[in-house]
Amino acid sequence: MSETMITNVIIPEVFGPYVMERSLNQNRFFQSGIMTQVPQLAGFLAGGGKTFNVPYWKDLTGSLDVPSESVDITVNNITSDKMIAIRQIREKAWGANDLSAAFAGSDPYAAIANRAIGFWSKAMEDLLIYSIRGVIADDVADASQLVVDISQEDGNAATAANKISATKTIEAIMKMGDEFGNMTAVAMHSAVYATLLQNDLIDFVKDSQANLNIPTYMGLRVIVSDNMYKVAGGTSGYKYHTYFFRAGAVGYGEYAGPIKPVEVLREPKRGGGVDILIMRKQFIIHPLGFSWNKASNTAITPADADLYAATSWDRLYDVKNTGVVCLVSNG
Repeated sequence: MSETMITNVIIPEVFGPYVMERSLNQNRFFQSGIMTQVPQLAGFLAGGGKTFNVPYWKDLTGSLDVPSESVDITVNNITSDKMIAIRQIREKAWGANDLSAAFAGSDPYAAIANRAIGFWSKAMEDLLIYSIRGVIADDVADASQLVVDISQEDGNAATAANKISATKTIEAIMKMGDEFGNMTAVAMHSAVYATLLQNDLIDFVKDSQANLNIPTYMGLRVIVSDNMYKVAGGTSGYKYHTYFFRAGAVGYGEYAGPIKPVEVLREPKRGGGVDILIMRKQFIIHPLGFSWNKASNTAITPADADLYAATSWDRLYDVKNTGVVCLVSNG
């Protein structure tokens, strides 16, 4: 029986768009409405440059005028500003030995595709979390206007008062003002999720196909990720970030060219021959209302650590118009 090779089963022109679409649709931040596709961002990627100006209109401000028979009404204007978004590129390669288990007893094309979809979906979720961690770090460095911190510092015993609760959730969300109904989802560490489960604060609803039970908290879809930020805090414990999101809080754009999104090749010079699959993504993940502000931008693309650095971001929107707030707790 002849050997099945990646080059036999993958057609890059078909495989690339298929994985791109499916991985986005499986992304939980996209499913929940937190992240939305912004055609303008994809359009930026089609041109050159590392950063892009994203213009927006500022809110109207000021008080109402009182009519007068002798004084003309003041005519006010609307002003604009710009956010700066950053081009990101990531790539990954797999060899045939790593994929050999996927070839056993099933269609290799489907096996590779399913694993690639899951890999990229998880990876893009992590990059979004890093970016949100960055804008929250910037807020803490300024005045903590988007953060409610109920955690104990390391060395002090944490109590129930230092853990997530409905009361403190409301306090955090109300930093956005009177638009509680526009909140759509919450992202949390599994330790925080466990606290909510223990306190019977998690409800489950069926998805549109009635196949999956989706966890919700106070009507918000719950996204659980152990890649959520945690740092030592409380006696033998951690301080965890929990992020509450408005719908459309994060913009997303992706563009395939001119970088090849998928390449397959055979390397005959090593190990009797190695079959290799290489995948690349070029994209923008941008928390709306914030601007990329990294002083030194000489790298080809920002590393993960750049995304979550406080110095990489600046908030431009008014606090009540931003799309995310953070609760810091010991669980």
